[in-house]
Amino acid sequence: MKKKFLLLVGACLLLVVIIVGCSKVEIKNPLKKAEPYPFQPVELANLRLNLKQLNTPPLTAYDPDKILNFFLQNNNYYVALRSEDGNTSTLQGFQDKDGVLTPFKKFGTDGVLTLKAKMILSVTLGIDGAVYYIRNGVHTLKNGNDIVSYEGKTTATKVVLTPGEHQAYLYGNDNFTKSDIKDDAFENNTPSFLHNRRAPFRGGLTLVQITNDGTIYGGGRVIPNGTNIVVGFNKNGGVVKTYGQPTATAKSSITNLVDMAVLKDYVCVIDGFNLKVWQKDGTYLGALNCSKLLGNNLNAGKLATVKDNTLGILGYLRNSETKLVDITLFNLVFPQPVKK
Repeated sequence: MKKKFLLLVGACLLLVVIIVGCSKVEIKNPLKKAEPYPFQPVELANLRLNLKQLNTPPLTAYDPDKILNFFLQNNNYYVALRSEDGNTSTLQGFQDKDGVLTPFKKFGTDGVLTLKAKMILSVTLGIDGAVYYIRNGVHTLKNGNDIVSYEGKTTATKVVLTPGEHQAYLYGNDNFTKSDIKDDAFENNTPSFLHNRRAPFRGGLTLVQITNDGTIYGGGRVIPNGTNIVVGFNKNGGVVKTYGQPTATAKSSITNLVDMAVLKDYVCVIDGFNLKVWQKDGTYLGALNCSKLLGNNLNAGKLATVKDNTLGILGYLRNSETKLVDITLFNLVFPQPVKK
């Protein structure tokens, strides 16, 4: 009888251990479905904007300057990051479902394309899936082939594609040249309408974006070490509109141009720690402190045009424990301006 009792007690204890063990496993590895974050209202001038943090897999970089690019292509989000030693770079793609981003598994390997080249300067993606990156020339990576154009013949650091992607502008390091794209190779690279250190960017052209209608937006310094402006040009190089006052004391001046994005009805720039916004007609709407806007002491590092009047923002913050830079993505939705 005593033996049976001891066996029963032992069986009960074993059952308790199994239940507790399973409970710990369940607590440690809960199967939770990622949920979208709610919109947060934001006031700017007389406008009501909506900010939404995107729920993403963990994204980190070793330093802010290793965040090479942030953009959208075919409604997917992409972030390009350089490794700590600079020997490789990755382009990570994400699909969006109501504000929850998951790896775009049709891209690269489970959503990550690794570029095994040292010190890549910039990375972008074409609508046909071709990856363009700059390192000692312009590289086109498509279907496993790496096509190199202008090897040793350009010091440009960035490439921006024109609508239709049959041509591209190469810029950075005082370059601004236009090139044809044929069979995925770049050819006929010729100087374009913005010349080296001449008006309106005597201090250097640093950012270029081309909208779907072919308008070319350039951002840079008016004079060396001076303030910045953003200028819209038509296809022939004529000035369409200028954003930002060259006077440093003006509220709409751009002291430190970090990045810019042109939406359907708005022009947005990161000016140091602030996000500054204009209507397309040139009306300055004001500034938002990035840390207050994004919360948690985040800095704004990159901007992207999501769709129409939705702005993508890449925020980052140094993690005190891991010493890495944690990346958080947001959408800021602007209203359609009221027609006067």
